[in-house]
Amino acid sequence: MKTDELRESYLAFFESKGCVRRPSDVLMPRGDPTVLFTPAGMNQFKNEFLGVGQLEFTRATTCQKCLRTGDISNVGVTAYHHTFFEMLGNFSFGDYFKREAIQWAWEYLTDKRWLALDGDRLSVTVYLDDDEAYNIWHDEVGLPADRIRRLNEHENFWPAGAPSQGPDGVCGPCSEIFYHPLHGGDEVEIWNLVFTQFNRVGDPPDNLRPLPKQNIDTGMGLERTAAVLQGVASNFEIDSLKPLCLAAGETVGVNYSFDSPQGRPVRRIADHVRAITLCIHEGVSPGSEKESY
Repeated sequence: MKTDELRESYLAFFESKGCVRRPSDVLMPRGDPTVLFTPAGMNQFKNEFLGVGQLEFTRATTCQKCLRTGDISNVGVTAYHHTFFEMLGNFSFGDYFKREAIQWAWEYLTDKRWLALDGDRLSVTVYLDDDEAYNIWHDEVGLPADRIRRLNEHENFWPAGAPSQGPDGVCGPCSEIFYHPLHGGDEVEIWNLVFTQFNRVGDPPDNLRPLPKQNIDTGMGLERTAAVLQGVASNFEIDSLKPLCLAAGETVGVNYSFDSPQGRPVRRIADHVRAITLCIHEGVSPGSEKESY
């Protein structure tokens, strides 16, 4: 499945579940001083998550253009990190919750009408004391116990470490889905389900107060899942990124291949050129301040 086909498939699947398809927000958000670039699919829905104003819909799905610089040192080094990337997401604002989010994720990944991945190659994580999510995965989806890992608040909570370290505010446990590749490489996280069900108020104990309305914020990496479907060892080998690596190699006078000594710097060039192109498209010129820097 090509990258463009995957994007359309995901959005169509969640439309079939009653989600309203929304366009990607701009990469440089307007009127939001908290971020320089859009880092996740949920950003355009802040008001919906906070209950500000009248809801036009309670379920949504998007493919969001994202840019993050926190992993910039890993770009070209690991198989899966980027600065610019696309995040597929489905969202609930006081509507469906854990059962639907988990069951629909499994259906989309494994059903032969959709991605048809081998369920035996998938494993999941849940937050340490999230028995509800564990039981849905184990009892309803049918995952054996040895493919469900319970992890702590730094691995499976959003924001990471929130129960003990803060910040105060809306938060909740996560459940991540991992694919174990055929070629025996490292497992790759392809999907994160965030169950925003608490308001953190002060320090523990008893600092997680249930929200009156529970929300769902999920993200599936477009490039990562395309790499799984195309059977390649890195995002940089998929149909939408390999041509950029080849073009970057040609431009600097080297023959690009994934395992060559020049592979890493050429992948960095391809990643950064893609990110910069999208920034320039939205009116950001190179400079020394904020987004321009």
